Amino acid sequence: MSTSNYYRAPGMPQDESLDHIVTATALDGHVRAIGIRATATVAKALEIHNTSPVATAAFGRFITGSLLVADNMKGENDTQTSVIKCDGPIKGMTCVCDSFGNCRAYVTNPIVENSGDGKGLDIASCVGNGILTIIRDIGLKEPYVGSVELISGAIAEDFTYYMAKSEQTPSVIALGVGLDSSGVTNAGGIMVQMLPGATPEDIDYIEKRANGGFPDVSYLLSEGLSPAQIVDMFLGDPEIKFLSSKEIAYKCNCSQDKMLRVLSTLGSDDLDELASTKEGIEIKCHFCAKKYEFTSDQVLSIGRSKEK
Repeated sequence: MSTSNYYRAPGMPQDESLDHIVTATALDGHVRAIGIRATATVAKALEIHNTSPVATAAFGRFITGSLLVADNMKGENDTQTSVIKCDGPIKGMTCVCDSFGNCRAYVTNPIVENSGDGKGLDIASCVGNGILTIIRDIGLKEPYVGSVELISGAIAEDFTYYMAKSEQTPSVIALGVGLDSSGVTNAGGIMVQMLPGATPEDIDYIEKRANGGFPDVSYLLSEGLSPAQIVDMFLGDPEIKFLSSKEIAYKCNCSQDKMLRVLSTLGSDDLDELASTKEGIEIKCHFCAKKYEFTSDQVLSIGRSKEK
């Protein structure tokens, strides 16, 4: 599937039904807009973590929002970790993104019963009250850390509040996850930001667009619109310029060596206790559920290395 060249941007996959993110500017360069399709990415998260429907909707929005906020990272080794700690039944979520569009995520409690009235998924009650923290490591001496209280638990509003309060960037963020009996049917979102030089008229225009009953993002995706088309529809500017695009994916970077390094952080007594299990030990990655096995001799050798 491919849309017209009007909506093409450098780096965009030829098949625009694949998960990707696209960036554009409009209103004489005073506004930056980012659109994202994350359907396969959220479906992969559901497959790995076996989340219930309402947890999938909350988790999917969280992953999609994290990818939107991470899009301005450019360095090869840049990473962003988004964390929600909350008192709702989902308990918490973590998502790690890199500058290449890859992410991996973890949910504390994947099975949450929907507390809604049967007319929809009650994401706000699933999440409850808590804190959103974003840790961005972009090669400076210290990572940047920003935190805000959750203002709704519905995720999009919480990311919007974070951008305004912690990064002083007025933004409009919309997120959506569509589900049916087979799983995730679509997932995506948009983020619109005011840039330096924006006039009061520009701000008023975007506010009116945001408050004017813009259709739900997941509905627009289900109707076959691409992220670029959704951004164009929101902005309504014939002079919109699509600048860049990249594919996104759920991709974990765990390995046997990394798990070995995790074991090496344990104390000698803990390692001796683990080594006493003759059949060896198994470590499971929180992000992708892959299992790594270590023999008792391997664990013993780690302890001996620490003693030396």
